[in-house]
Amino acid sequence: MTGNNVKRISWDKSVVTLSLLLFLFALPHTLEDFATGEPAKAGVPVFVLAYVIAGIFALQGLGLFWLGRQLRRGFVIHIFLGLFWPIAAGAAQLPTILSENPYRSGFISVFFVGGMIVIGVLLFLMSILALRADRSQ
Repeated sequence: MTGNNVKRISWDKSVVTLSLLLFLFALPHTLEDFATGEPAKAGVPVFVLAYVIAGIFALQGLGLFWLGRQLRRGFVIHIFLGLFWPIAAGAAQLPTILSENPYRSGFISVFFVGGMIVIGVLLFLMSILALRADRSQ
């Protein structure tokens, strides 16, 4: 294995690890959204939102597949996802979390949102660095 391949695998592992961690925060949070009826409260049809979220999770799986095939477009998908999840979670949830009212199930609900934001930002940054490193090889 050459030095460039070792570096590529190291970047891939970092992005894959962060992507899988993002699943561990985004999936329970999304299930909690549907369980508490948040889409209906916001006036969004559950059917539409369910397919949009399923599409985003499928896109994340496709990005992981492409990373496994060592294709650069896997990094591009993860750059998008690394931006999407923190912005979506932050815009939709942070105003409620920062209000004086208790937020859903308490700490665990806040933990899911915080995890999505932190892991998403890290995924975004790591994917950009990985794409740049891959381009220079």
